[in-house]
Amino acid sequence: MESVGPVGGGAQQPPIGGVTQQLPGGGGGGETTELVALHGGTGTGRFHWSKQLKALSREYRVHLPDLPGHGRTPLPDDGSYSPQVLVDAVRRLLTDLGPPVHVLAFSMGGHASLALASSDPGLFASLVLVGVSLREHRGLDAWRSKFDPDELQASFPLWARQLSKLHEPLGGPAAWKDVCRRDAKGLRVDVDVDSLAGLGCPTMLVRGDRDMAVDPGQYAELRLLWPHADELVVPGGGHDVQLTRARVVGPALVDFLDRARRNP
Repeated sequence: MESVGPVGGGAQQPPIGGVTQQLPGGGGGGETTELVALHGGTGTGRFHWSKQLKALSREYRVHLPDLPGHGRTPLPDDGSYSPQVLVDAVRRLLTDLGPPVHVLAFSMGGHASLALASSDPGLFASLVLVGVSLREHRGLDAWRSKFDPDELQASFPLWARQLSKLHEPLGGPAAWKDVCRRDAKGLRVDVDVDSLAGLGCPTMLVRGDRDMAVDPGQYAELRLLWPHADELVVPGGGHDVQLTRARVVGPALVDFLDRARRNP
């Protein structure tokens, strides 16, 4: 069963658009378990998690929201775009679904989740972080530089056409360029690591061993903070390993979520 449309709401921000999916008979005949998968910069929920959706929706009702300023979700009425805008959107969604909720979070979505977990750890039943940072570093800046729409269109025309389709609901075929320009400027990452000590739910840290947008030393900080956390370092993996190394990442996600659900 699949439906496309709003999966959240709010007074000051527009409803969160995206996709919600669960296969017929999914959930093992028992109570439905909600799972939210958050996308990264320039992406959408469905795009960045597309290769994991079939396996995950066998056991979970999977929500793939488009964060504000991406895909089917416009910016707030005042046009603001900041880390807090994303954090507020994720908080609304998890609250509407009924916390605690299992969350998969990639890159920008992971940064929003870290910020939210520092203040509201009780919203999370489990948290998987893919390709995240705790603070700014050169590799992250270099990754964002790839989002320049003019260079992207010249060097990767197929990717540009894909982005045009993804973000057309925001304002037509050229709306993707504004998305890229916003994300290229970067939403500053500055996580108070000590404030994350209160997150006691099952956690999993995932990164590609060749991901320029990740500082392995920052992952080491999270391992020290969360000694209970699983870690998956994907061989030959870049930034979006849930897409490009899906056959490696997928079984690990299913296994982790199964354990997190059985042993919260």
